[in-house]
Amino acid sequence: MIKRILVGVAGTPALAAKIEMALALAKRFGGEIGVVSIVDTDRLVKLGPVPLGAGAYAARLSKHRIESSHRLDDAAIETFAEACAEAKVPMQAHRYEGNPLEVLVSLYRYHDLCVLGARGWFDYDVVPDPGDALLRVISEGIRPVIAVAEGRRPIRKAVIGYNGSIESSRAMKLFLQLSLWPEVDVHIVCVGSPKSQESAANLLEVSAAYARAQGHEARTAHVEGTPWEALLDYASSVDADMIVAGSSARRILSTRRMGKSVLNLVKSSNLPLFLSN
Repeated sequence: MIKRILVGVAGTPALAAKIEMALALAKRFGGEIGVVSIVDTDRLVKLGPVPLGAGAYAARLSKHRIESSHRLDDAAIETFAEACAEAKVPMQAHRYEGNPLEVLVSLYRYHDLCVLGARGWFDYDVVPDPGDALLRVISEGIRPVIAVAEGRRPIRKAVIGYNGSIESSRAMKLFLQLSLWPEVDVHIVCVGSPKSQESAANLLEVSAAYARAQGHEARTAHVEGTPWEALLDYASSVDADMIVAGSSARRILSTRRMGKSVLNLVKSSNLPLFLSN
């Protein structure tokens, strides 16, 4: 059961969506929220080559970037705290400087679910590739992760990308087992040929039977195309509110095949993503 939700905050446009998502789940399960801000000082002080005689200016700029990041994070935590107080949801604030990935891995040992921004999860406009950073979080064993974009919406309909691989199977099963949204309308979608070498029809039949055992009468579909584009197109066609996807750590880090597809989902989707490996 979900009792402790870890939420990464910064001065990003996704803050309102993260607050709404975390509060809804915490109230549903009678849980608490841990809000964490992590200022990556090592990255913020890297300014590239500094011209001769500009050292003092570079030092001031580095200090300004760190202070600005702290201000944005403090404002985000204050906004989150006000929302939690109004909703009567317990909240703890965690403020760190250091490597965001290492801090998250340490904190997540005592949490059940992690909510992050899909694009710009820490140090907005400073981290060069936040989508890749998000997938590295999953590769370190933090799962599940709910990655939210800027939009705020109730979760009424979810599209599960399932290709028969063990990674996509784990993501599907975890999503259904946790039952974060008990009344959600589930669609299970296979793109192209299943990785399990069975027919798409059989794959979808047995996956629908599994969903039924978990209390969901899932609709199924077999579509063709590039996996991430096909999933986004299908989600749009049924007006979905969430996409569920899984990928292995190896594929995440190499960004090949499904790893690349999940990375493209993170970068392109305006829907919340439920991610696992």
